[in-house]
Parts: sequence; C-alpha cells; structure tokens
Amino acid sequence: MADIFDEIDEELKQDRAKQAWARYGKYVVCAAAAVVLSVGASQGFTAWKQSQAEASADLYSQAMASDDAVTMLKASLDDLTDGYALLGRFRIAAGKAGEGDAGAAEGVYLEIAADASVAELYRDAATVLSVMNAPESSDLADLQDRLEPLANGSGPWRPLALELSAALDLKAGDRGAATAKLQEIIELESAPPELRQRAAQLARVLQS
Repeated sequence: MADIFDEIDEELKQDRAKQAWARYGKYVVCAAAAVVLSVGASQGFTAWKQSQAEASADLYSQAMASDDAVTMLKASLDDLTDGYALLGRFRIAAGKAGEGDAGAAEGVYLEIAADASVAELYRDAATVLSVMNAPESSDLADLQDRLEPLANGSGPWRPLALELSAALDLKAGDRGAATAKLQEIIELESAPPELRQRAAQLARVLQS
C-alpha cells in the first residue's frame, strides 16, 4: 500500500513540475539566455578593447619610429584609443617645439588645455607647457593669467607654475614679485627638492 501512495505522490510531484514549467519555463529560459548573452557580451567587449589597445600601441609605435613622427601621428589620431591619442597630441606639440615652431607647439598645448574630455591633471600640464613653449614675443600678462589658477591653487603643478611665474616677473623687471614667489616655492612642502633648491639659489642671487 505504501508503494502505491509513493507512486501517486511521485506522479503528483511530476504533474506539479510540468504545470510549473509550463507556466514559468519561458521565464527561466529567458533569464538563462540573458545571463549567457551578458557574459558573452562582456567577454566580447573586453576582447575588443584589448584588440583596440594593441592596435593603437602598434600604430603609435610605427608613427614614432617613422622619419616624420609629427605628420604620422596627426594622420593616426582618429584611429588611436583615447590614451594613445592624448599621448600623441603631447608628442606632436613636443615635436613642433623641437622643430623650433614655438607658436605651433603652444597652440597644440592650448588645445589640450581647453579640451574638457581630457583629465584635469593633463589639461593643467598642457597649460604649463604652453607657457614654457610660448614664443618670445608673447604677451607676459597673458602668460601670467594662464599660470595664475595653478600658481595660486593646490594641485601638483603649483610649484612649477610658481617658478614660471617668477621667471615672467623677472622678464618684466619685477624682482620683488619674483622673490616672493620663489620664497613660496622654498616653503612649499609639496615642491620637489630640486625645484626648491633652484628657487633658493635664485632668491639668494636676487637678494644679493
């Protein structure tokens, strides 16, 4: 008798399972498919990103190894990933500076500094480099205006911005302003030791 009840109970369980599957099976299948597709898409995207990075690295290396790296980099920028494209832009500016074209170098650095899609750290670096590579005929007040937010801020480029600003003060004949900025560098704990040393040496010269 017990076997009969067991068989009946098993049949009822099977019937309930069939009913449950008939009612909810499509949702289970959809959920499983979504998981599989999600994993597949994620793996596919990762592989694509890796492929893009490798292609950009090869393209960048080829450009840098060419006889005219600046021209090659310009032609390749649209095909590079964001990181390599930014590095390429900095290299183009440096190349222009190396060719003696200060105006073109300054222009590229200013473009980077004004590009909101670029991280602030690199925009600030481009600002500093734009001043360092500005033509001799540049307006000193304009250069000081570029440096002012960095020289009076708290970012990593502050010490160098102060040094450049002091150099501009000296070029304008304002020894007092230059000395004050050099003293700021000397007292700035975040300033690299070699920069503080340069500032101290120049400050002593100005005070003698």
